[in-house]
Amino acid sequence: MFSIYRLNKMHETIVQEVIVEANSDLVFKELLMWGESLWWPKKSLIQFCNLSGEIGEKTIYFQKVKLPFGPMWHTRNEVIDSQNFYIKRVFLDGLFTGSGELKVLPQTGSTCQVVYTFHYGVKGFLNRVMWKAAFKRLHIKNIDLILQSLKTYLEKR
Repeated sequence: MFSIYRLNKMHETIVQEVIVEANSDLVFKELLMWGESLWWPKKSLIQFCNLSGEIGEKTIYFQKVKLPFGPMWHTRNEVIDSQNFYIKRVFLDGLFTGSGELKVLPQTGSTCQVVYTFHYGVKGFLNRVMWKAAFKRLHIKNIDLILQSLKTYLEKR
C-alpha cells in the first residue's frame, strides 16, 4: 500500500491503493457500503451517517471526524458506475472542496487493485495550517486503515 501526493495550484491529490485477493464485483459491492459496512474499522476517525436511506447516486452523507472539535461536512454520491467499478463522492460543505473517488481495477485471476483518490482544497487559512500540521497525516493513516480493513475482511471470506 502506498500514497502519492500531487500539488496543483490550490488543490492537491492524494492517491492511496491496496491489492485485494477477491473478485472485483464483490469488492465494488463492499465499497458501496463505505462508512456503513461490517468491515469499517472501529478505530476509524471518520464517522458516516447516510442521510438519504438507500445507497445510490445523489445519496447524501454527513461525515464527522471523531476528535474533540473535529470538523464535519456533507458529501454526495455523484457517480456510481458499476460497469467500470467507480464511485465519486463530492464535498458539499465544510472543510474541503473537491471529491473522493474509489475505483476497482481488475488484475489477473481474482485479484484487484482498489484506488482511493482524494482531490481536495482546504477552505480557510486556519484550516490549511491545521491540515498541514497534523490532519493530513491523520487522514492518510485513516484511509490506510480503512483500505487494510477492507482487504482483511474480503480475504478472510
